[in-house]
Amino acid sequence: MSSLLSKLRAPVLLAVFGALVACNQGPAPELVRLELPEMVTTTDPARALVRARYPQKGSAVSPGPHDYAVTPADVATVAPDGAVSCQKTGDAKVVVSIQGVKGETSLRCRLVDRVELGELPPFDVTRGPVTLAARALAKNGTALDDVPVVISSERPSVVRVSGLTATPLSVGETGLVARAGNAEKKLKARVVRTLNVEALPLDGGKRINMSLKEGKYELSVAFPSERTLSVEWRGAPYCAYRATSKSHRSNCVLQGKGGVVFDNPAFLASGSTDVSTEGVTLAEVP
Repeated sequence: MSSLLSKLRAPVLLAVFGALVACNQGPAPELVRLELPEMVTTTDPARALVRARYPQKGSAVSPGPHDYAVTPADVATVAPDGAVSCQKTGDAKVVVSIQGVKGETSLRCRLVDRVELGELPPFDVTRGPVTLAARALAKNGTALDDVPVVISSERPSVVRVSGLTATPLSVGETGLVARAGNAEKKLKARVVRTLNVEALPLDGGKRINMSLKEGKYELSVAFPSERTLSVEWRGAPYCAYRATSKSHRSNCVLQGKGGVVFDNPAFLASGSTDVSTEGVTLAEVP
């Protein structure tokens, strides 16, 4: 039985050996062209493609194996089967040789360790697009400025992203994911809609009333110095607010038509009963 297996293996081994040798036999190619990915951002193997042009046969992909050389040698390695593996961030020259005819190209290794996505700005449907800040970083913290960072929105109906421009479309929340190489960073985005509601005087101008339909709202009031502010949400007494601070924020969900009543900032600041919305922001929120 072993003798029979040996006889069967012999032709197979000869065929394999012949195929390997054939790459370096016969007429030499007129031209060898080496194609590599424009940029490699991970240690995962990429693939080199070798095209060879022979007299009277034209150009075709050469399956290899091939002889490769990388300079500097510590930037990347290329296996005979064309598997390209970046070892560190840097630029290298890769040369392939078929029967003495060489083809070469450049290789950019940019190993991404993490993605940095700056603090998200407030998203407001009424204020339009905003520009995001994102960059890819190497393990030592160096910015890889030539590595593109792709940002996507988990809910494009809330925030649409094109390049580094994010456009808020509707009130809601979504995740924004920035990716480069195998690294990603995710942040939560909150979209509001600032409202322009008529401010009507109450209590002789000491307080202000803004009528609202059902929905979820947030009232923000900012003062130059600390003031005690009272807020009443009509139709939702459980949302009442009273505090002393320079910055105030009160939220409420109105189940039906109602409104918000709060102290007139002008009256708190100077005793004036003229209706003032200085420092006041009312927004529909998710």
